[in-house]
Amino acid sequence: MAVITRISAQQKNDERFNIFIQKGTKEEFAFSVDADVLIKFQLQKGMEINEEEWEEIIDEDQFRKAFNKALHFLSYRMRTVHEIEAFLEKKEVPEHTVKRVISRLSEYDFVNDKSFADAFVKSRMNTSFKGPGAIRQELKKKGIGEIDSEGAISQFTYEQQLEASVKFIQKQFSGRAKRSEKEQKQKIAQQLQQKGFTWEVIELAFQQAQISQTAEEEKEALLVHAKKAHNKYKKHTGYEYEARMKRYLYGKGFDSSVITELLSGDELTDQ
Repeated sequence: MAVITRISAQQKNDERFNIFIQKGTKEEFAFSVDADVLIKFQLQKGMEINEEEWEEIIDEDQFRKAFNKALHFLSYRMRTVHEIEAFLEKKEVPEHTVKRVISRLSEYDFVNDKSFADAFVKSRMNTSFKGPGAIRQELKKKGIGEIDSEGAISQFTYEQQLEASVKFIQKQFSGRAKRSEKEQKQKIAQQLQQKGFTWEVIELAFQQAQISQTAEEEKEALLVHAKKAHNKYKKHTGYEYEARMKRYLYGKGFDSSVITELLSGDELTDQ
């Protein structure tokens, strides 16, 4: 049994109070609590505290501190349950206290994975070119469960995915890219796939995007790559030179007919 001998507000935080108890013939610091805990347990000078009450007070104060940390963490943006749990664990908050904090936050609707997922998907739809696959992975990393994740992603309709893909294609494609039209389209398609769009959406998006290079732009891009290839293979002659050039340029997505036309001309003669 301990007896409270003094309660004083902390100098740097007047919302927290230091509790002192009698220890033999001397007074010593016991613990500190915030104002809510002080009021809840009606702590005052001369009050006797047994071991069970002591542990309950400490546990309650620990909860209050963890709850306030979580609120501060939430003040910057919405968080998932998993993010808050990870944050509190890094602060070395005991597991049972973390669960209690999450429970209280949920009661107040300060944390709601379904609402978070819905808002997250809407944000990605409006501010990025990411598709359902990439968004799904992001939600998974944030600890969102499959049900909430799929429910949120269902907002991203097929038509919206198609529209986003068309915009991305039109933004990325350039007649001045110094690449063949075929190579450009392949690279853009790979980017869209990496962003989480399906091949079905990607293929239809290319049909609707209506992009193409002019014959002049294609030839200009071909010449850029042909000059590089010529410098690489000019030590070869005859059939060997031509075969290597064709193989290289065909691999860059250029049509065999335009490659043959270029090699039969004199544009690479002075290279």
